[in-house]
Amino acid sequence: MSEPTNIVFCADRRVLPGLHVAAYSVVANHQDSNSLIFVHIFSDDLTPDDVVLLNETLHGTGRKYLLEMHAIATRDFSKFPSMSGSWGAYFRLLVPQMLPVERIIYLDVDTVCHLDVHDFMGLDLGNHPAGFVAEATIGHTADTLLNELLPNNHLKPCLNSGVMVVNRKLWMEKRVTEKCMDFLHSKPVLYHDQSALNYVLSDDWQLLDTRLNFICNWRKNWPFLRDETQLKGKLIHFLDNPKPWDFLGEWVHPQYQLWRSVLVKTAMKSFRSWHSTPSRKLPKTRDAWTGYKKAMKDRLLFTGYSRGWLKRVKGIPQGD
Repeated sequence: MSEPTNIVFCADRRVLPGLHVAAYSVVANHQDSNSLIFVHIFSDDLTPDDVVLLNETLHGTGRKYLLEMHAIATRDFSKFPSMSGSWGAYFRLLVPQMLPVERIIYLDVDTVCHLDVHDFMGLDLGNHPAGFVAEATIGHTADTLLNELLPNNHLKPCLNSGVMVVNRKLWMEKRVTEKCMDFLHSKPVLYHDQSALNYVLSDDWQLLDTRLNFICNWRKNWPFLRDETQLKGKLIHFLDNPKPWDFLGEWVHPQYQLWRSVLVKTAMKSFRSWHSTPSRKLPKTRDAWTGYKKAMKDRLLFTGYSRGWLKRVKGIPQGD
């Protein structure tokens, strides 16, 4: 038996549909019969009934797995800005302190896996505590605080924390968690844990291949989303808001059908965004409404592009 593959999700009840889809896709695509897959869920509010339902979803994959729940307290983050009342984004910072394994693979719940996550185990992280995919350069990120704090790093990559591969030994030696918490206590962060990780790790993280965090919101990636065969070997990330499970996601999210193609295989296959669940919420801020407006525009453009009605769409390389 080879080394177990440890997959971590951080979730609360607001993102349960996403958790079911992400976890199902990870376990269903795990092909290495010689490696046991451990699914670790760090949460502050999942109920025993939620865990039973999640086990039902994972059992439906037909794969061998172990599910472990880890209770986490939000009091450590209560002074930090929340995301729609949730502090789940910060949980990943505590995972290496709480999970005593050599390598940790953290995934956001707004992902769909089309690869065998055992591939993450063989990644070379060099002498770095973690590996990430870049989403931009520091100079072009919307995180204006990073631009101010790292004025000499404008041309260097800005990591996206939605997929994180951790060398726990180096993470602990370099006190990454403690330094991130200190940063969060002292700065008015815009992008939560991601701001902290970019600042604390700065030049000390390994750049990973983009297929390991394939951001579907980027129009340059749309050519790959038209045909499911082109998704093989990629981990799809629904980066922006609204998420596919958010209110009215069925009609506004550009790649809702891609996400739903996995949802129907889970124990939450009957979920709809208008059901009375913690994920049903109307946008309350200007940024939230802007996200819906952009999603609706992209939904129309992606539909036209994928069906061949639109030959050219801004942001898609010509010839694709």
